[in-house]
Amino acid sequence: MFPFNKFLPFLFLLISFLVAHSACAQVEKGGTPRSFSRKDYLRPAVSLSVAPPDMNAVNEEDIRDAGLEKPYRVGVSVPLSLNTGNSGLWENLADGGRLWILGLKCSGAQAIGIDYRHFYLPPGSDLFIYNNVHSVIAGAFTPVNNPGERSFSTRPVRGDEIVLEYYQPAGCFEQPILDILGLVFMYRGIDVGINRSGKNFGGSGACEVNVNCQEGDAWKQQAQGVIRLLARVRGNSFWCTGSLLNNTRLDFSPLCLTANHCSQSAGLISSADDLDKWIFYFNYESESCADPASEPVIHSLIGATKLASSQSPSGLGSDFFLVKLNQNIPAPYLPYYNGWNNLDNGSPSGVGIHHPQGDIKKISTYKTPLTSGTYETTVGTHWIVQWSSTPNGFGITEPGSSGSPVFDNNGLLIGTLTGGESSCKDTAGLDYYGKVAYSWQSNGIADSMQLKPWLDPLNEGRSAMQGAFNDRLAIADFEADTTSVPIGGELDFFDRSMGNPVSWHWYFQGGEPSESTQQSPVNIVYKSFGKYSVKLIVNNQYGTDSLTKISYVEVKAVVYPNPTNGAVTIFLDPKSTSGLKFEIFNEMGLLVKTVEWNSFSGSSVSLDMPRAGNIFFLRMQRDSQVQIHKIIVVGKNP
Repeated sequence: MFPFNKFLPFLFLLISFLVAHSACAQVEKGGTPRSFSRKDYLRPAVSLSVAPPDMNAVNEEDIRDAGLEKPYRVGVSVPLSLNTGNSGLWENLADGGRLWILGLKCSGAQAIGIDYRHFYLPPGSDLFIYNNVHSVIAGAFTPVNNPGERSFSTRPVRGDEIVLEYYQPAGCFEQPILDILGLVFMYRGIDVGINRSGKNFGGSGACEVNVNCQEGDAWKQQAQGVIRLLARVRGNSFWCTGSLLNNTRLDFSPLCLTANHCSQSAGLISSADDLDKWIFYFNYESESCADPASEPVIHSLIGATKLASSQSPSGLGSDFFLVKLNQNIPAPYLPYYNGWNNLDNGSPSGVGIHHPQGDIKKISTYKTPLTSGTYETTVGTHWIVQWSSTPNGFGITEPGSSGSPVFDNNGLLIGTLTGGESSCKDTAGLDYYGKVAYSWQSNGIADSMQLKPWLDPLNEGRSAMQGAFNDRLAIADFEADTTSVPIGGELDFFDRSMGNPVSWHWYFQGGEPSESTQQSPVNIVYKSFGKYSVKLIVNNQYGTDSLTKISYVEVKAVVYPNPTNGAVTIFLDPKSTSGLKFEIFNEMGLLVKTVEWNSFSGSSVSLDMPRAGNIFFLRMQRDSQVQIHKIIVVGKNP
């Protein structure tokens, strides 16, 4: 029983990232679905209507559960059995690749997520998921997202109609496995934009304070360790909040502490399969005190393994739930591993940091000393908190804040939120946080019921541990000896990564060779004009990072002679056979000559320049690559 059901879980999204030694990960590569450049991006025949859940029954259950003080549910699963063989539309593309598109519509959904029984993408392929108005795009998901033997989910996309778009490149004959188990019908808790109060970015109360207001100035590090999470319990989805934690081994293991009741619903507990679908959001916050104009960029990971909880037949205890994420946290997420204090001493002041209603990160401040209290029947399991007014509002807690940390005046985590009475209408209401001091060893004798074995694995007997950033993470960076070369020119690349990487994987778009595993590869040859991207992936024992510099290398076609007395020779990629177009403009920007081939092969082409004027601009185009050269013509009169 949870006397204040407002704090129990809420609903959630998803993304992940693969690190070298993880089996399940999901980081979205980004990009644009190929179909967006086409007018017929989704044919009506591709759409599949899915019957929504019985919302009368769902609402009746929610009302009954609220009366019984159960968790606040916002999403339910709708079973499906779909794959690339029995649904959707396959289409052959001009580049030799194939496209599979499946539209799903489930009327009334605020957002739709997808659950997979099996998920496998072959090398070179990718998957995008987007809504029918193209306002939200999830992906690209690539083979690095393959979860191995685990189940998988892709994050909910706003709207009641979504599209799955899979691309298989030319020469790839291995089939994907997109075995869709069901969709997540999210029916509330997905507010983004101005709400009824006219003040908040999402659905949280008008009195809440954004974490990057002045109230959070002294708590920026702690805030970077607080994450939004979408808990899954037997087909139901709930918002909660969690915190990363440091440990005495200082190995930056991805430990996350939240509330035990976030893993429960109607007497059921999150299974291992459920935990594989938990989604953890990082840096979901406004960059300033003001609410953002649009939703923050999504940085997330999927999947976790339970380590310990306060669950016992005797009751709630201190209501803690400790998990280890299934993959290390990428360096670009800038994770902070919060410190902790396990002494049973009340703090005179501090803050709580949380995601009320699944909204952007908020901060609540207390200036009244904490007192020890009882939440159910066991004495001394919780800290009692009374919040204070601050310059930008009156931070309290709400549904979705469950599991969030409360910090003492030294910036150390001392409790996780169970429940309470505070609200924007009752700012004097008290909230209850399960004590780290009690969770340390008092819920039971097994490691699975204590924090100590996991936060003090060296058994040093520490009473407190400071937080830290993982300065051991590999952070990718590089530079080239130059970024502009003529056709046939060579470039040398230099690794500038931090964190002492032990492996490197380079990708050179348009270069020969196109890949390298050397630390600083040299003599990369570029034989076709245009702008090309370079990507570097680095790895060390603590994780993986990647950096892509878009259009980093410009390869210039060689125009000779320049100046010229009448004609120029343009040296091109001798292997290219695609169309080629030349346009010549005068100094005034007027087009004076066009030469075009639908198909062109050869290493060079000669062009006669116009006989009027002496300065021209030559625009050459091959496919999407465009380049402009200034040409001076001498010795020719009008």
